[in-house]
Amino acid sequence: MNRLADAFPRLAALPRAGLIARATPIEPLAAVDGVHVKRDDLSAADYGGNKIRKLDFLLADAVARRRRELTVFGYAGSNFVAATSWHARKLGLHTIAGLLPQRAADYVVDNLSISLHCGSTLFVRDRDAALAAEALARTLRSLVAGRLPYWIPPGGSNALGALGFVDAAFELRAQIDADLMPRPAALYVPFSSMGTVAGLCVGLALAGLPVPIMAVQVVGDRHAGRTALLRLLSRLVTLLKRYGVVVAEPERLLAGVTIRSEFFGGEYARATPAVDDAIDRFVTASGARADSAYSGKALACLYADLLRPGRRAPMLYWHTFSASALPPDVSRASAGQAPPALRCYWN
Repeated sequence: MNRLADAFPRLAALPRAGLIARATPIEPLAAVDGVHVKRDDLSAADYGGNKIRKLDFLLADAVARRRRELTVFGYAGSNFVAATSWHARKLGLHTIAGLLPQRAADYVVDNLSISLHCGSTLFVRDRDAALAAEALARTLRSLVAGRLPYWIPPGGSNALGALGFVDAAFELRAQIDADLMPRPAALYVPFSSMGTVAGLCVGLALAGLPVPIMAVQVVGDRHAGRTALLRLLSRLVTLLKRYGVVVAEPERLLAGVTIRSEFFGGEYARATPAVDDAIDRFVTASGARADSAYSGKALACLYADLLRPGRRAPMLYWHTFSASALPPDVSRASAGQAPPALRCYWN
């Protein structure tokens, strides 16, 4: 399945890891008229979520460059770090993850357990600068030992990773053409490392789907914002042009994105009453899992907009949280298996 290469054959030169076997389903959201859910929680049978689309390109590139180590970053309960650890191990890659502290949440221990099960190396620092400095020091030690780690930015959100969501927009277009849902009047998705939003923004334009994106802020402004998104869009457009793909200018693409910050709650993974209520409603209606860091905030925005006078249907919510808490044969780790700085999440 490579709809992007079908549309732009020169992009077939970019390797993919084969992590996504089929299109993720689109389903109507029960008990709510005019809302559909794009089930990216089912992107991989063993451990899914939106990160898998980015990893499909990034891990293949690491293998093509003959790297054996990955250096990645995230919060303590990062879905991306867990997904990288799991899928990279299947390709013979070792993950080294630099983590920032975060508010405790139910899913944090599950995600740490995945990384620990995979033998990933985890370290914690309390600030971005200290995290980058430690990652650099570890990279230098790897270089001395003859290994060059493959660095991946938070969330896998560089131009190459964002291509996963350019491809996803073509997948969505095929599903709309197959009458699985009408063309949405708005698309709701969490906004964090920005790769999902950047990829969808470009992909929807290329696929001929002028759908407004509601990018729901789930991290602070220093990690995601309009200026940073424009930079990522520019890099993605540059990458596509290198392969002969004609794309609109980044500033024009950005006009299709509305950043919604009113549901952030002031802290990563902090659940406000609106977020808790949205999670409860969605889980009951869909049977899917949801979390306080990403999906809960995007859902809070969606449910609030449903109450707005004159709201336009249909609406599409892009669900990013893995359907499975743990991959097959992975059990919750004990606190003693974790580095000392991470054991607090078991309390």
